[in-house]
Amino acid sequence: MTAGGLSASPPERTAYFRPAGLAGVEALHASFVTHEYRPHSHPTWTLAVMERGAARFALDDTPQRAADGELFLLEPESVHTGVPAVAGGWAYKVLYLDPRLLGTWAEADTAPQAARWVVFRDAALRRALLAAHAALAHEPPGLAVDTAVLAAADALRPHLRPGPPRARTRPEHAAVRRARRLLEERWAEPVGLAELAAHAGLSRFELARTFRAQVGLPPHAFQLDLRIGRARARLAAGDPPAAVAAACGFYDQAHLTRVFKRAVGVTPGRYARTSKTATAA
Repeated sequence: MTAGGLSASPPERTAYFRPAGLAGVEALHASFVTHEYRPHSHPTWTLAVMERGAARFALDDTPQRAADGELFLLEPESVHTGVPAVAGGWAYKVLYLDPRLLGTWAEADTAPQAARWVVFRDAALRRALLAAHAALAHEPPGLAVDTAVLAAADALRPHLRPGPPRARTRPEHAAVRRARRLLEERWAEPVGLAELAAHAGLSRFELARTFRAQVGLPPHAFQLDLRIGRARARLAAGDPPAAVAAACGFYDQAHLTRVFKRAVGVTPGRYARTSKTATAA
């Protein structure tokens, strides 16, 4: 309690885990009060268990809300945000699973897809997830962690369906495809909208509108996602944040830190260290 008799807001705390010997698995434990995720996507499956408060997020422009006791599941490349839905924010634990890893564990002939619900309740899956997160936080790398994470992935099966991927509501615009390829080829370089539009064969306005409608992100945000993905790989390999910022197209380390935290939830330094002890963000 504060001096005035009101409960103080919990501090924002984060811990990130990238277990040695378990490729394709990462985890985030976070307590957020005011933190807001910018629109972004992950190349992984995102499976979260809510432990306090509530969060709102837009998933491909569809509003969602997850509260204490609920789970949510996002498919790879799903564009989403994340903001507090109640005073005091939210706390959750997130498991990020490489699609190839989940497909192997699910013994599927094709890549699995999410079933009907984004936010849902499942007591068995919740228990399995909490056990996996406890192992990641407290057990040394090895059989205990591997087994717990595998059990959580196995408990996810009822919420998956076999592929193939859902068909697009309309085919990808050829201009958007050309623009995406240019950004993927020159992900670390400055690319102006005029140059991108000329390459795509549309006006700047038409490209910005069509790209956002089909990709879920404007071109600059799409390029930022590419840069963040490369930055994660370099940080995981042990490159210092300043060198990563220079190599991945950021103005400086401060720019990398600001953009990275708004998409990943932790700073580049904390991501690189993957400390097993939660500390103030």
